[in-house]
Amino acid sequence: MLRRTLLLGSPALALALTGTETTAQDADACDDPTVVLALDQDECQARLLMRAATLAERSGRLVEALRLTQAASELARRSASPYAEVPVAYLAVLCGEYARQHHDAPMLETAHSLARKLRGTLLHDGDLAQLRLQLALLTRPSAAAELARLTLDVWWRPELMLNDGTWHWARGGFVVKSLEALILNGYLEQARELADYFARHPQTFTTYEALRWEWAAIRTRLYGSLAERRAFRCQACCRGYVRQAVIAL
Repeated sequence: MLRRTLLLGSPALALALTGTETTAQDADACDDPTVVLALDQDECQARLLMRAATLAERSGRLVEALRLTQAASELARRSASPYAEVPVAYLAVLCGEYARQHHDAPMLETAHSLARKLRGTLLHDGDLAQLRLQLALLTRPSAAAELARLTLDVWWRPELMLNDGTWHWARGGFVVKSLEALILNGYLEQARELADYFARHPQTFTTYEALRWEWAAIRTRLYGSLAERRAFRCQACCRGYVRQAVIAL
């Protein structure tokens, strides 16, 4: 698989390519798009570390992803860029995932504390609400229905999410993150209802390879036989999508 990372050290290029008319469409044309748009060296390095962190999480290396994201957060904070909010948000996501896997209450409180620091300087209202509901799933069952409603709201009002590649590339990315959270926390009924709705829009989940694997893992978990789920697990692990293998099985 071709992964494209475009590093832009020029402020003029960075500003030009973050225009609303080009970024999301250009991203959808890539196999697995990653654009690093940096206006200074610290932000540039932070974005590259974040890219490495997302790949580590996808491959099942959660502790490594946490370490990389923490380093990215420190660099981004030094840059005084609005981008500094992104590593903090992702660190909250990763701390929540660690808390879920290890039943670690202090780590969950850390995740909530990080989420409370977010003020929407870059991320949009829908992004912040999704993150907080993902964390709430660990302790509050009613959050499952709230997350499902939010996902539908953002689907119909995409301005509620940041989709320039900094957080999500497209609406499909937002949807799969909600579905993954529901599945991993055991809310399969709500996940199935949501997946049934989005099955009417399959083109939304084909824009790049990582998204295709994420959507396939969700559908395999919700609708596949045990044999199909085991077969998918082997295929996903061979391609480096360990997280998707876990979701499918």
